[in-house]
Amino acid sequence: MSSSQRFSADEKILMISRRYFLTLLWEVVVAGFLLVMPFFLMFPLFSYGRLGIGFFIYCVAVGLLVIIKIFVLWHFNTLTITTKRVIKTRQKGFFDRTVSEMLLSRINDVAHHVRGFAATLFHYGTLHIVAGNGQTVLDFPHMKNPERAQRILNELLQKIPHEGGAKT
Repeated sequence: MSSSQRFSADEKILMISRRYFLTLLWEVVVAGFLLVMPFFLMFPLFSYGRLGIGFFIYCVAVGLLVIIKIFVLWHFNTLTITTKRVIKTRQKGFFDRTVSEMLLSRINDVAHHVRGFAATLFHYGTLHIVAGNGQTVLDFPHMKNPERAQRILNELLQKIPHEGGAKT
């Protein structure tokens, strides 16, 4: 959660979700290969002198940077459900972040989509939130247990009084 995110005194965080880490497996494998490969080629690279040493250091640095980027993007891409709103934080790069908020009173529909064998087996999918205008959509893909988030949101939505209804 971003340290700049402010919550009111009566607002409680009910759920914070990130991308399911297994969906990053191939990216982690490629980054690991980039990091480990220069060590297998260390002696042939070092035989080229400064050029080989420079290439070795470059490959290790790129591998480390890719692993750090994967972790930072995984850590900062969050979906937060509170008692008053839904907050989606999307980190695209080290210095590129978008934060979207939707008040619970504006939510019209909540659905989740689990697609494929791996998603079914490991219980991850996409949470789909539609605002009252029918056009504003908040999607959170590759989420672990999207059905849990849908259940939490539906329980919260049932507690909100319907607007335009007759008051007693």
